[in-house]
Amino acid sequence: MKKLLLTVLLLAGCSAQANETLDVTLNASKSELEAFEPVTITATVTYNGELVQDDVEIEFELINPTGNAIGSVKPDPSGDGKYTIETSFDGTGTYKVISHVSYGELHEMPEIEVKLK
Repeated sequence: MKKLLLTVLLLAGCSAQANETLDVTLNASKSELEAFEPVTITATVTYNGELVQDDVEIEFELINPTGNAIGSVKPDPSGDGKYTIETSFDGTGTYKVISHVSYGELHEMPEIEVKLK
């Protein structure tokens, strides 16, 4: 009986966490750029449908066309659950920006690409 009760409690705890959702939408002001042209990258973060204003850990990782990390940047909160950086890239090819977003025990890593002509 104790094992059954413990199993039910553990499953109840797991299902409560399964209902939690962290959603991150990543956008770039432009998807095709010239070298050194500024681009604004914005992450919009929601938890269970509500905009996240505080206690979020977020960082943007910048990846060059060869797949190597060229740095990480902590974005500034710009209100309404949005976190923003302005950056530029040199050279040509497709660069990636991967957002690492943690809130509570949840973590999301959406990415976006920008192409340099």
